[in-house]
Amino acid sequence: MNYLDISRYLTIVASVVITAGFYAQVWKIFATKSAKDFSLVLLIALVINEFAWLNYGYALSEWPIILLGCLNVPALFVALYGFFKYGYSKQNKI
Repeated sequence: MNYLDISRYLTIVASVVITAGFYAQVWKIFATKSAKDFSLVLLIALVINEFAWLNYGYALSEWPIILLGCLNVPALFVALYGFFKYGYSKQNKI
């Protein structure tokens, strides 16, 4: 096994862990009805980051990057929805 293969497997494992953590955070927004730990800048950065990774995966034809990116996109939109429903209006009142 060469360095590229090891790097590919580490990237897949790290991406799965990040995806699971992101879904857990999105779940927490709706469970607590609070998005106080999220900022709009963070969510915009996550959207840009995810679409950049999707583009990169497509350019390399790396299906794990594309698959995990596609799994994160719904969580991004749900997080944005939860942020505007539970967080943004409360943050602007302060």
